[in-house]
This record gives sequence, structure tokens and C-alpha cells, in this order.
Amino acid sequence: MQAEFLSHVGAVRKNNEDAIFCDAKAGLFVVADGIGGREAGEVASATAVRVVAEKFWENPDMPANELMREAFYQANDVLHRAGKEKKTQGLGTTMTAIAVRGDDIHLVHVGDSRAYLFNRNSIEQLTEDHTLVQALLSDKQITADEAIHHPQRHVLLRSIGQDILVQVQEHTVSWSKGDYLLLCSDGLYTLVLPHEMQEIALRAANLKSAIDFMAQTAFNRGGYDNISVILVSYD
Repeated sequence: MQAEFLSHVGAVRKNNEDAIFCDAKAGLFVVADGIGGREAGEVASATAVRVVAEKFWENPDMPANELMREAFYQANDVLHRAGKEKKTQGLGTTMTAIAVRGDDIHLVHVGDSRAYLFNRNSIEQLTEDHTLVQALLSDKQITADEAIHHPQRHVLLRSIGQDILVQVQEHTVSWSKGDYLLLCSDGLYTLVLPHEMQEIALRAANLKSAIDFMAQTAFNRGGYDNISVILVSYD
């Protein structure tokens, strides 16, 4: 298993409120996109990612799905308490984390960052967007085309730290040689479509070239948000 990662401030924002963690040896990959304004977003994403990484390192023999779920609950508790302070009011973050153990991919997710699994033949989005627009789309109140430009497309229904309890999405799938995992913040996928990410990864000389090209494409198309991506290959 090989992996590369990148986090870029983008073309518009002054601060990078994304945080990522990438450890191919341990098999842990995390992307978080902070919310809360001022410096709160940066604090939220970095804190949540740190909690997950520390929990992972401290419990190497714990079942991966249980471990990741508890790490998310712990991160939510930490951020929810911190969000009551004046300096960090409204603290919160999206977070998508994957633990790879052998051929199994264990995913836990909250918010609208995403994870994809793909190869030469297909691409699958492993995560659900916990947003108002996705809820409207699922209820068939709007169309897919309307969702792309909906004025409330960034409104989150779930995030880490916003409420005392958080509902997480859990998902376990298998992968095999020739497959790729991609985790990213919305700063990438809103400007680079999934099939474009797939094509870039498959055509690039290596993983580093692939993520650099993806990020540059998002930047060239406006770079309206922070751009973060982790690309993992099964060798």
C-alpha cells in the first residue's frame, strides 16, 4: 500500500481550515474540514484529526470499526466542550476516516468530506453527504442539476462538535490489487468531478503527480475553498 497527500489553501481563502492525516504503514487516513469562522475551523479540524490518530495508535488490537467509531465520539465530545468557550464558539468539523487492515476498508464519516474507491472499471462514492441539499435530493424535492448550484449546498446537517451526540456513518468494504482509495474535502470534489479524479489517477506517472494535478485543476477552476486530498493505492 502506497499513499500521497496534499492540503492547499486554494485561490481565495487566507486560512486553511482543512486537516489531514496519512499513515500508509499504520493504514490510517483522515480528512477533516473545519467550520466555525476565525481560527475556530482550523482548531476544530486539527483537534479532531489528532484525537482519531492518538486513539488509533493507543489501541492497535481493537477491532477497527469499533475503534474508529469511539474515536469519532471522543472527538465530538472534545469539540463540543471547546465550542462553549467564547474564543472557539461554534467549533465543528466534517471528518472522514479510513482504517485499512488487510483487504478490508473500515470507514467512519460525518459531514460532507468524501471517500471514493475506484479502479480502471468503476468508481464508487463510499460516503454520504450529510447536507441539506443531499436530504432534499434523496427526498426528490430537487434534481441533481439543481443540487450542484443550490444556494444552501454547504449547509451541514451533521458535523463533529456541533451537538452533544453525533450520528456517524459506518461502512466496511473490501479492496484488491489495482484499486485506489481517495479521500478529499469539498474544495476538490466541487470543482473536479469523480470521473476526472479517476482518470487523472490512472493516467498519472505516480500518486504524487496525480494529487498535484487534481489540486491544480481545482485551483485553476476557481479554488474557492481549501483543497485537500489523500490518494492510496493497493499494490
